[in-house]
Amino acid sequence: MNSIQALAGMLLLVATAVAFSTNRRAIDWRTVLIGLSIPSGLFLLINYLPVAHAAFSAFGAGFAKVLSFSGDGARFIFGDLAKPDGKLGFLFAFTVLPVIIFFSSFSALLYHFGILQRVVNALAWLMKRSLRLSGPESVVTAANIFLGQTEAPLLARPYIQHMTRSELACVMVAGMSTLSGGVMAAYVAFLGGADPIEQGRFATYLLTASCMNAAGAAVFSKILFPETCPADISSNKLKAAEEKTGGNFVSALVSGALAGMKMAAAVATILLAIVSLIALADYAMKDGLGELLGVNGAIRASTGGMFDGLTLQYLAGQLFRVFAFLMGISWSETLGVGSLLGQKIVLNEFIAFLDLAKMKAAGALSAPTVMISTFALASFSNFSSVGICVAGIGALAPSRQNELAAIGMRALLASVLTGFMTASTAGLWLSLA
Repeated sequence: MNSIQALAGMLLLVATAVAFSTNRRAIDWRTVLIGLSIPSGLFLLINYLPVAHAAFSAFGAGFAKVLSFSGDGARFIFGDLAKPDGKLGFLFAFTVLPVIIFFSSFSALLYHFGILQRVVNALAWLMKRSLRLSGPESVVTAANIFLGQTEAPLLARPYIQHMTRSELACVMVAGMSTLSGGVMAAYVAFLGGADPIEQGRFATYLLTASCMNAAGAAVFSKILFPETCPADISSNKLKAAEEKTGGNFVSALVSGALAGMKMAAAVATILLAIVSLIALADYAMKDGLGELLGVNGAIRASTGGMFDGLTLQYLAGQLFRVFAFLMGISWSETLGVGSLLGQKIVLNEFIAFLDLAKMKAAGALSAPTVMISTFALASFSNFSSVGICVAGIGALAPSRQNELAAIGMRALLASVLTGFMTASTAGLWLSLA
């Protein structure tokens, strides 16, 4: 039954994209079919081919091990406050935020020595050959597996101004369909807790999802925004543009750390504001409307205590549970997962991942559902990302800013469909295993 749900979900997602396409007749179905097969191939290889599974698991464990060294720096500065298994327990500000700073600095070093560019160029070559993307599209899409939605376009800076509308859309969709290494590192930290094995497992999940999402982003961007114009000079350029990182590796390390500090401060600020506003809204809804209507008790009873009454999370769960069902998740667990999906799209994925970590710790979701949920949440596809993309990419091509703004909401839809397709793909193959 779960496999039928997931397959139906995949077909519905493609049909939705076609319905909102700007030019249905121009859709390149070869690209669509190959692009949809790549995530399935990746998932099957990584999870069921012993050699590939061992290699990717080792990479995930190595990724988690590298992240663990951020704890040494955090404990040097904050002492026992940075010990996740200390007397005070897991303190987000002193345990997760330092990971963002450390990984940003580490990524800057990889970029300074040209390692990141070589990996991106290799992946971009594969994407260009298989999906028939232009060179800059391929570079940015590949870079988004590791970099953020404003950093990745820098690798195609000279070509942004000359991109077609379809290429611009692909850049936007790729940015909103993936995660940056810095926030991915943070999610590994609080989903895996202090357990290195769990950290390695979630690192593997998130890395797999990011790779699958990169291919899916190309598919859905080309369905919603088919290429109808001949590409300009950018079409055959397949090399990440060089960005200056400073005179030497120390300068790169420092600039990366300072960029990470800004990101960590932004994450903390946004979370403080959003969590506080959610608490205010929940108070008004649960203690006001919920008590007035007398539904809080019924909601607590019907959800087994997962929801305390008429809250935003409960409403999001009811609204999005059908999408969770179409990912191959059992109906009894769809309310919780639907709540995560709603929070991720309306608010941001950080809030959703925090709630997923709580549900995982409480045993509210089964292991396969936790895995599918992790895949579903592993992207920047939310309303605030539209503004971030328009501003970030628009800064590289000011004359295209109005066009980017016009593309924005359809690009968000494409990125949401991409994340749901990745989760449905995982749900399909998990149910058939």
